[in-house]
Amino acid sequence: MTDARMKLIALALAAALVVATVWLGSAVIRLENYRYANFVGMCSNYNVGDPIQRIQREDCLLRTKTRTHWFWQLLHGLKVI
Repeated sequence: MTDARMKLIALALAAALVVATVWLGSAVIRLENYRYANFVGMCSNYNVGDPIQRIQREDCLLRTKTRTHWFWQLLHGLKVI
């Protein structure tokens, strides 16, 4: 293999790792936001016994923003703070 081909493979691998890290980080942020909203009782005015209201509660939990910035969600999700 030539040096140019090796550099291209290394660059493609680095780019793939960056994309995977961003994708997994966004999943951690989304799940930590959902977990914390559920933990503190946001969207608790729905009856979870009713299937329609349970769907509405899930939508509410997904839309709720619990912290001021995504960075704090990431730090809490990774148990840094």
